[in-house]
Amino acid sequence: MPMKKNDNANHSSGMVQKTKDLISIIFLSLVSLLSLSFCIGLLLTNASLRRQVDASRSELDAIESEGYYTTAQTEQLIENAQAKAKEDALDEIRDVFRDSLNDKGSLYAIRGLFPDSLVVASDGEYRFYPIDESIEKNQFSADDFKVGEDGRLQYYGLEDIPTLTGVQISRYQGEVDFKKVKESGIDFVMLRTGIRGTSEGAILQDDYFSRNIKDAKDAGLDIGVYFESAAVDEKEAEEEADFVINLISGKDITYPVAILAKPAESNDSRTSSLSPNDYTKIIDTFCKKIEEAGYTPMIYGNILSFTELVEKKELTDRDIWIAYVGDRQYYPYKFNFWEYTKMGTVDGISGGANLILSVTDYRVPEN
Repeated sequence: MPMKKNDNANHSSGMVQKTKDLISIIFLSLVSLLSLSFCIGLLLTNASLRRQVDASRSELDAIESEGYYTTAQTEQLIENAQAKAKEDALDEIRDVFRDSLNDKGSLYAIRGLFPDSLVVASDGEYRFYPIDESIEKNQFSADDFKVGEDGRLQYYGLEDIPTLTGVQISRYQGEVDFKKVKESGIDFVMLRTGIRGTSEGAILQDDYFSRNIKDAKDAGLDIGVYFESAAVDEKEAEEEADFVINLISGKDITYPVAILAKPAESNDSRTSSLSPNDYTKIIDTFCKKIEEAGYTPMIYGNILSFTELVEKKELTDRDIWIAYVGDRQYYPYKFNFWEYTKMGTVDGISGGANLILSVTDYRVPEN
C-alpha cells in the first residue's frame, strides 16, 4: 500500500529529529569528555604541585636539620656574632688595660691601646704622634728581648745580631771599681765628659771624668763618652763639641761620642724657648764637628726627646741612644743603644746602674 504524502513528511521529520538528537548526544559526550579530561588534568597538576611542595618542605627540613639557615636567619646570626665579638673585645681590652694600670701605670696602659702612635706624657697631658712610615724602623719585635736571671736584658731574636752590655757613668755613681765592672760582664762604658749649665750657660767638666776614663781603660773596657748640652744656638753647639774633642783627644775612644738632648727643666731654663728646628740644628752642628774629628757621633735622648724636641727626619743618618725603661722596646725607629734600666746591679758600682744594651758592635777589630 503506497505511503501517503503526509506519512512521508512525518517520516522525514522524524529522521531529522533523530539526527539532531544524535548530534546533541555526541556533542554533549565530547563536552563531558573534555570536562573530564580538564578535571583529570587539574587533579594531576594539583597532585604534582603538592608533591613539589612536599619535596621542598622535606628539603627545607633536611637543610634545617643539617644546620643550614635561610638568608634572613644567616643575617641575624651574623649580627648576633658581631655584637658578641664587640662585647668580648671590649671585655678583653678592659682586662688588659686594668692589668696594665695595676702593673705599670697609666702611660704604659694607654700606649698599648694606640699601637700606631707614639704616646708621650708631657705638661700634664697625653700627646699622640703618628708613627712616620718614611723613617727607617728597627728590626726587633717586642718579644725579642727578655730579662735574664742576672737582671740584664738579653736578645733572643732570630737574626744574628751582636749585642753588648754597657753602663752609663757620671759623677752620680761616685767612685767606681772598673775592674769589678769588667769582671761582672760589662763590655763598654759611656762616660759623661761634662755639662753646660742651664742658667748661666757655663761649660763644666764632670768631676770624675779624668779618673773614670783612666781606670776604665786600665780595666780593659771599651769607652765612649757623652755631653749634656744646653746650647741655645749653633755657635754654642760648636763650643760644646770642641770641649769634648779636646778632652778625649788621644784617649783611645772606640765607642760613640754622644750629645744628650733633653727638654728644659723649667721656664727659667735658657733652652726653654728653643723650637724643634733649633734643637735639630744644634744637634746636627755638634755631630758634624765630632765626625770631622774622627769619632762616631750619636744622639742621646728619651721618647720625648725624639718626638717633641727634634725633627727626627733631619737626623735619620745619626746613631741613636734611646733611654726607655722596660723590657719591651717602645721606640719604633732604628736605634743603636737601648738604656733599659736605671736600677741595674753591677759589681763595682754602688747603687743603681744605668744599663745599656748595644745592638751595634763598635769595637775596633783585632788585626
